[in-house]
Amino acid sequence: METVVILGGGPCGLSAAWELSKTRKNVVVIEAQSSLGGLCKTIRYNGFNFDLGGHRLISKNDELLNKVSELMGDELLVSERVSAIRLNGREFQYPLSAGDILRQTDVRFLSGCLIDYAYQSIYQKIRRSPDTSFEDWVINRFGKKLYNTFFKDYTSKLWGIPPDKLSSDWAAERISLLNLWDVVLRLCGLGKDTPRTYTRNFFYPKQGIGQIFEYIAVEIKKSGGNIILNANFKMLLLEGKRVKGVVYDIKGKDEVIDCDWVISTIPITDLLCNQDRGGECLDVSEAVRSLRYRSLRFLNILLDKPEIGKNTWTYIPDGKYIMTRIQEPKKRSPHNTPDGKTSLILEIPCFYNDEIWNMPDDLLFKRCINDLLKLGIDVKGEVIDYFYTREKHAYPIYQLDYKLHLKKLLSSLDGIANIHICGRNGLFRYIFMDRAMEMGFEAAKIVQGKRMKEENTNSIN
Repeated sequence: METVVILGGGPCGLSAAWELSKTRKNVVVIEAQSSLGGLCKTIRYNGFNFDLGGHRLISKNDELLNKVSELMGDELLVSERVSAIRLNGREFQYPLSAGDILRQTDVRFLSGCLIDYAYQSIYQKIRRSPDTSFEDWVINRFGKKLYNTFFKDYTSKLWGIPPDKLSSDWAAERISLLNLWDVVLRLCGLGKDTPRTYTRNFFYPKQGIGQIFEYIAVEIKKSGGNIILNANFKMLLLEGKRVKGVVYDIKGKDEVIDCDWVISTIPITDLLCNQDRGGECLDVSEAVRSLRYRSLRFLNILLDKPEIGKNTWTYIPDGKYIMTRIQEPKKRSPHNTPDGKTSLILEIPCFYNDEIWNMPDDLLFKRCINDLLKLGIDVKGEVIDYFYTREKHAYPIYQLDYKLHLKKLLSSLDGIANIHICGRNGLFRYIFMDRAMEMGFEAAKIVQGKRMKEENTNSIN
């Protein structure tokens, strides 16, 4: 019986294990943390559910949706998103609403944006500027006024680097609006093909997004698959151009699993900096150091209050506030809190081991509560309890030269026939949950020989 080792128990790794566990293969999932779900796990605390950020299931892949629906049954809800951007004391609906925009801004601002956009459009036709950085991409399509108003500060806060040092790839993947004309059409109700980021309705489990992966884990175990938690990957054991085993640490003791295939969804930097190539030296240390991940610290607040407001989440672009987004989990599912109570999740971007990551819990809590008060959200007398969660590898940072370093890392694995890299952290790609699950299913097909394995460097667009 072939043994397949899957590194990482997030959406991608668990989806691969789910598919492979139905076949005559010995499937072993190695997960470093004490619970499954990766970036899409749910923390349960005193009757409250807290996700790591704002997750929802949206997909055009009917096969994926059918799989999850059949798995979850009545536990899968259809929820409606209500989101906003709070800026300069005003709250803008998102997706954009014509009436709301007109109420919240003045003719002078709108005229300035349109004039700026017209100028930029003409300039682009006369002398086209390259889309090198995030700043370039947005200004080339929106103009400087909209860029400075809605994008500049938020982007700097979220990523921890100036927008002119961030690759345009992130904008191209994540910003739905191609130009201001699209905004105008959408405001008038004439826009076509609603982009993904505008989708209002989404699937969401009763007990948090992590419930999907808890159910998948049960199915894996039912089919004979093995899931090992609190297991830290250490290295691959190679024999020529094949992986012959995986070494991991559990409770301070090294364990070895002989294997026929490895599917890796862990950060590519972690996979390679621990890799044993039988004495062969790989010059990838510079690339490992150059690829960075943005971390997140989540403040989860339990509140003795029925609700805070109507928004599922609210973006906070202003740099003077420490958080980038405020979420009320009850707006995703009423089962995320006990009756008569609500909660908040504050997303606080940082770097691993920086000042914010290491800030004492009570000091960060006071800072956040004061920021909420300044934003018009007074919860001082309603707090039942609070706690923090952290994610070291939250977002891959697309610095201007990231593709060069990523290509070097991935190409170092080319030629190794029985390893497949996938997932957000594995490929250093900012993908949605549904795409991560699709990648897991695709990986399972590769292992089964139903799909050709491409070289890892082909994964870089």
